[in-house]
Amino acid sequence: MSKYVKIASVEFATKAQKGTPEAHGIVLEETVNILDSLKGSRVDLVAFSESVEGHQTVEQAEEVDNPGPFLQAFMQFCKAERAHVAAALKIREDGKVYNTITFIGPEGTALGVYKKNYLVIDEIKQIGLTPGNGPLVIDTAIGRLGGVICFDLNYEELRQKYRALKPDILVFSSTFIGDMLQNFWAYDCKTFWVASLPASRRFGCSIINPMGRFVARGDQYTPILTATINLDRVLVHNDENHVKYPDIRRKYGEEVKIETHPYNLGVSIIYSCSEKRSAEDIIKEFKLELFDDYFERSIAVNAVHKQEIK
Repeated sequence: MSKYVKIASVEFATKAQKGTPEAHGIVLEETVNILDSLKGSRVDLVAFSESVEGHQTVEQAEEVDNPGPFLQAFMQFCKAERAHVAAALKIREDGKVYNTITFIGPEGTALGVYKKNYLVIDEIKQIGLTPGNGPLVIDTAIGRLGGVICFDLNYEELRQKYRALKPDILVFSSTFIGDMLQNFWAYDCKTFWVASLPASRRFGCSIINPMGRFVARGDQYTPILTATINLDRVLVHNDENHVKYPDIRRKYGEEVKIETHPYNLGVSIIYSCSEKRSAEDIIKEFKLELFDDYFERSIAVNAVHKQEIK
């Protein structure tokens, strides 16, 4: 059945000067103002950029079990609005400090903490942060959420681990845009991708679908990028499947959406836009082959043929 999720990605702007004594208080006030502006918007997920974390010192790192002012503000918002927040914060745990995306749920409690796996060298040597150890995917009321932070975007090993975990949404909190790498992560992990960057990175905030296509992109007039996505989707390869698309459209009309763009990928996303059936139900009814199954079958056929010609 259709599962619509409204997302807000914050293009964070601050008047704070990094490293000054008043920076922490200024960024906290600006963060609260953003949260206040989203009250009543019925947003399901709000993503904040790494620039918030960047204005905390190691000494100002917060603890999930003993929330400081930032965590308290996020938790209060989530509880009042029945929303989720992906908060970019320095978090202290067992005496170590991490650059994190802390996921907070509609009960106002922390659901999980993703710790940046691949820190920039200065984060270790000059700031004193500790790298995380592996991916994080958590099941929430709006789907399976995971986190990626800035420099992580460059590392294939982390991407492969996320691909195996099959997240619905990966939140990318960053000060680094990464350009086409964002689109490739979305496509390779078959996930929706929500990127939140500082206002200085124009056109950086984005929401990308599992085929690597932009659903929405930020601009100089859009401090908070919003879009609604449908998580009830499956990916199929067009080979042997595309001939059935007209029959699906004829039978279900507006109750199904088949997205084939970008065309040259040879892949489509099939969405159920109805409460009557899921995308998986449509796949079974029309005997479509899933994306992963198609490639696994191709590998198997090739392997057999290679043995036969030896």
